[in-house]
Amino acid sequence: PALARVPLYPRFFLAGLAVTLTAGAGWGAWLLLRIARAHDFSAPSIFEINAHGQAQIYGWMGLFLMGFALQMFPAFWGVRLASPRLARALLPLLALAVLARTVGEARPVGPFAALAIAAGALQLAVVATFVTLLAVTARQKGVRARAADLYIGAGLVWFLLSTILDLRHLVRTIGAPDRTALLAEIAVWQLPLRDLQIHGLALSMILGVSMRVLPGLFGTPAVDERRAVRLFGPLQAMIVLEVALFPVAMTSRRPALFVAVWLAWVGLAVCAALAVSSLRAFARPRFVVPRLSPLAFVRAAHVWLGVSLAMLVAGPFWSRLVGLPFSHAWHGATRHAITVGFVSLMIVSVASRVAPRPPGTSADAEAMPLAPFLLLNLGCTLRVTQQVLTDLTPVAFPTAGVSGLLEVSGLVWWATWIVPRLLAASRPQGGRVGVAPGAARV
Repeated sequence: PALARVPLYPRFFLAGLAVTLTAGAGWGAWLLLRIARAHDFSAPSIFEINAHGQAQIYGWMGLFLMGFALQMFPAFWGVRLASPRLARALLPLLALAVLARTVGEARPVGPFAALAIAAGALQLAVVATFVTLLAVTARQKGVRARAADLYIGAGLVWFLLSTILDLRHLVRTIGAPDRTALLAEIAVWQLPLRDLQIHGLALSMILGVSMRVLPGLFGTPAVDERRAVRLFGPLQAMIVLEVALFPVAMTSRRPALFVAVWLAWVGLAVCAALAVSSLRAFARPRFVVPRLSPLAFVRAAHVWLGVSLAMLVAGPFWSRLVGLPFSHAWHGATRHAITVGFVSLMIVSVASRVAPRPPGTSADAEAMPLAPFLLLNLGCTLRVTQQVLTDLTPVAFPTAGVSGLLEVSGLVWWATWIVPRLLAASRPQGGRVGVAPGAARV
């Protein structure tokens, strides 16, 4: 049937792009302009900030992850997806949940609070179904696990656990009886939740997918699987420690526990850096690529990951230097370096490589436009540097505010390049799905 010949990923990618250009990065740029105007990071409410954050986690990263995983993971494992019809139903359900939660969480009063919680419960149901569907698919007879599958499996587990914690956090913040209770919930649980979503889900999943796709689609040398296996346990242990220790440290206020959290961050940074270096993304490709290919975005993403990890370790020293118990500006800049600099650039790179070039075009059409690369990296650079400088001078606020507009402009420019490819790939392909050459064989 024609439906079976329509690939899964294009509609997920298109929906993810629509979310980030509106409720995700688009709204985030508006919130940043409000912060710049007020010279105050608390100008938007925490509910607006979190509504924007969940749109990025589930709508941007989540939809791209689901589309790629449902299309490519069965190909990785040499099996068929267990239930394609169920897989297709996940897209409208998650898109609805993200939209409803964005509306409800941004101003959670009256019926909007119930709407946000119901949407969060729907997000959990979709994520649980997605993880279960892939688990059933992977358990088919004949599947041989590789090092990459360890990281992919861990990412799926973190996706489910982080969504459970996210729903709990949503209920507790919306239902907080007063501002004191709200601030206590945020202080104790917001940071470990983001660690679970970014270091657990995003980092683990990107490492696993990269081990599979970088050699096959980007031409990088083969990954040292034995080294990857050795690093897997320590990396996951550091994620568990940072997530588990921080709430205990915040509630007990014991200095030794805060030191333990910092040591977990050091261990995470070392393990992640070693794992990423084993991907050899900066080695000379085995085949000719355009001057500005998706590989350039991969390499830039790895640089940003290194920046974020270094800032994570250096955070307590900066706080001490500027005389603050905790620098929200520094920590926010650290988060931005990994979410936009690493995660978003990896999404752009992999999506651009998977989407096939338009029919009838030459190999030159695989070259990407320069503007998105420059705008995204310039915007991220301004945001990270200027947000840090707001600890020293309010003059940095306006420049930090402009950074969001540059990043959104880069995504819009990229959208004009990739959307026609995704629309073409979403049509029936006469017996084969529309993916870039070699994508189904990696």
